[in-house]
Amino acid sequence: MTAMRIAFLSTNDNLGGAATVTMRLIEALRERGEDAYMVCARHELKDTPYVYAVSRRRWLRAFMRERLSIFVRNGLRRSRLFKVSSASTGCGVCDMPLVRDADVIVLNWINQGLLSMDDIDRLCSLGKPVVWIMHDLWCATGICHLPGWCSRYIGECGYCPLLGNTDKDGRFTDLSHRVWEQKKGLYSRHPNLHFVAVSRWQQEICLRSNLLGKRTTHILPHAFPVEDYSVNPSAEQLASLREMGINPERRLIVMAAARLDDDVKDLPMAVKALNALAATHPELARECQAVFVGGLRDASMLSDLVMDHVATGQLTSAQLRAVYSAATAVISTSDFETMGATLMEGIASGATAVTFDRGGQRDIVSHAANGYIAAYKDPADFAACLRQALAAPFDRTAQKSSIAARFTAPVIATRFLNILRTL
Repeated sequence: MTAMRIAFLSTNDNLGGAATVTMRLIEALRERGEDAYMVCARHELKDTPYVYAVSRRRWLRAFMRERLSIFVRNGLRRSRLFKVSSASTGCGVCDMPLVRDADVIVLNWINQGLLSMDDIDRLCSLGKPVVWIMHDLWCATGICHLPGWCSRYIGECGYCPLLGNTDKDGRFTDLSHRVWEQKKGLYSRHPNLHFVAVSRWQQEICLRSNLLGKRTTHILPHAFPVEDYSVNPSAEQLASLREMGINPERRLIVMAAARLDDDVKDLPMAVKALNALAATHPELARECQAVFVGGLRDASMLSDLVMDHVATGQLTSAQLRAVYSAATAVISTSDFETMGATLMEGIASGATAVTFDRGGQRDIVSHAANGYIAAYKDPADFAACLRQALAAPFDRTAQKSSIAARFTAPVIATRFLNILRTL
């Protein structure tokens, strides 16, 4: 059987979670004999023969033009600059033979200058299946990557709260509404554009979206390297933990995020839940150490935490795996999670997960089977679930197996090919 030529389009090849999981899927497909490859803008994997780069100069020009336009419209607010994308500019991917000659085109995270709306329109007009794997919710909204508490995407986006200086002429000249209308036209013109969510929660958001509510949305979780995680720390890992100020003799409670102080992660809720555990079960709390991994600009956010704790800052992949290998529990208090990769990492290392059901967590955590799902925004219930996780953690090897059976790259590659066969 002839191998399928599958072109994956991605802004990055090695920066960010979306790029990482995309490369895992490509490699798993290649191991199955498919001719899968990536076309990207930010090209770091120079020695990978199946990664191809567009003109960096053209991409940078497109990137700067789009960001400058958004910067002007959002009232010159740098803090909001990368929370939205308009796909107003692209860098000529459609003209590359690698893309035009593919049997299937797979869009991944393509924002910040790789593809414009017109580029996507041209790709869909090539007459071949185009699959869009959604690593956030941009496809279902006007311009935001994560709507948060905003529900405008259910109707018609406009008056976007992330712009700040919405056009004075009103909703129907607002940038978010104009891009929303572009997407509506694009989707209606191209039934060969197929959407893939990475979790059931994301699929449910798409069903509520005015843009995607009538489209069939498949589900394909992220491919995860279970084999890279150990359920017991090695001597080298134990030494690494001590260098970071972590006491492996304690019951470690790990919370990790790229930015712990991102409002979505709700670090204050984690502090409340840990303090509730310390108040109700002080002896158990004294046996624990809370470990916070990730960026934290304001260390005072942890000043009210009565439990012994350490904030490590950003860690290398090897250091993070060492932390997880010794963890008893891994927690997430996020308001929203597209997938919940940190929970997957913790469980793959044998830890017991505690979280809210506010996103893709339910696809990873089965209550009382490999973790606990607490009542949303209830620190007392979160503390009660955490007490169970600490007092009677699940078998570490079984924890890893629960992730391996569902999320390894070969499993996800098989599911992806099954999706392609239905197109």
